[in-house]
Amino acid sequence: MKPKINLVQSKSAEELNAQLQDLRQKLEEVEDEKNSYETLVEIITEHSTDLENQIRHKNREMQTYIHQVKKVIDAAIAVKNNSFEPQILSEVVARSDALGELAQVFSHMVQTVKAREQELEKLLQAYGRFVPDEYLQFLGKQSIVDFQLGDHVSKEMAIMFSDLRSFTTMAEQMTPQENFDFINTYLQQISPEIRNHNGFIVKYMGDGVMAVFPDGVDDAIQAGIVMFEQLQKYNQSRQINGDIPLNIGMGIHVGDTMVGIIGEANRMQADALSDHVNLTARLESLTKYYGVSLLISGDVVQRLSQPGKYHIRFLDRAIVKGRQEAITVFEVLDVEVEPVRSLKIQTLPIFDEALKEYCQGNFANAQLGFERIVALNPADKPSQIYLKRIQLLLANSIPVNWNGVWKFTQK
Repeated sequence: MKPKINLVQSKSAEELNAQLQDLRQKLEEVEDEKNSYETLVEIITEHSTDLENQIRHKNREMQTYIHQVKKVIDAAIAVKNNSFEPQILSEVVARSDALGELAQVFSHMVQTVKAREQELEKLLQAYGRFVPDEYLQFLGKQSIVDFQLGDHVSKEMAIMFSDLRSFTTMAEQMTPQENFDFINTYLQQISPEIRNHNGFIVKYMGDGVMAVFPDGVDDAIQAGIVMFEQLQKYNQSRQINGDIPLNIGMGIHVGDTMVGIIGEANRMQADALSDHVNLTARLESLTKYYGVSLLISGDVVQRLSQPGKYHIRFLDRAIVKGRQEAITVFEVLDVEVEPVRSLKIQTLPIFDEALKEYCQGNFANAQLGFERIVALNPADKPSQIYLKRIQLLLANSIPVNWNGVWKFTQK
């Protein structure tokens, strides 16, 4: 019976060895699989880290891109607000992609537009020296480019003409360049006061100035007085330099006047047109005849808000050449230099009484009055003129229905 037992035990040992071998094989397979999984995990972990890094990098790139897109938007807003500076886009311009190209084109375009705007601004400023802003505003225009032939405004306004005395004689002694320099220096002394008193210069006529005052005669009178004050200051500097003093004649009138654009399509200019403009020019030319500085019409005196503010003397009633109706002529004494002004103010009552006698035909009494004035102020040319007129009237027949009106036969 003993050998049988050994056989069974031997068989069991073989089975156990076989199972052990099988387990070892499976363990090796598990180990291999574990190694494979670990390798896979390592691979996945490595790729995951790379992917995560790529995602972070892409996120940073995207944030930078969005930030720089916002810079372009901010630059566009800056252009709208007229505060654009090229350095705003310097970081974006450095990019080599489409956004960088866009920033380059945008920056170049804005700088080009800015340059054109500056050129246009300079051009408009240059035009503005030919057509002042006051003129644009008066005609209701935003820019000189809005002007059209025939544009005008018609209303009652004060008109001023001024002219430099003896300029032709002075010009003969100067070169053309000296002439231009002299005229420009002179006009720079008086022109600003027209603007300072709500007027504007319609045009220069060599040494002459034509201006209008839309708000009325008070502005014109005040401007005229200050212009003469400026001239007196300028004359002081001229005398220091050994130059002769300058004198101007000025006429001021008021009436309905059309101010606008005249000419033709390819050559336009500003001008003021009306019979009142012509009459103002005649008043200015009469300053030479009467030997005075500033003449105003009776219409101006009537419209002064405070006539008592000025020293004004009634000078004449006259019919100028080319007109049928008489105009009343007054002299503004406030613009005269001393002692001429004081002497004229001192003799004003005598002058008024003598002129009254003259107009009534009482020539003997008038003559006595004017002679008294000439004795006190030999330089009073209007009194000298009336003494000559009286002699002429007494030597000839006195006109029928004499009313003191003098008719000029020459301009």
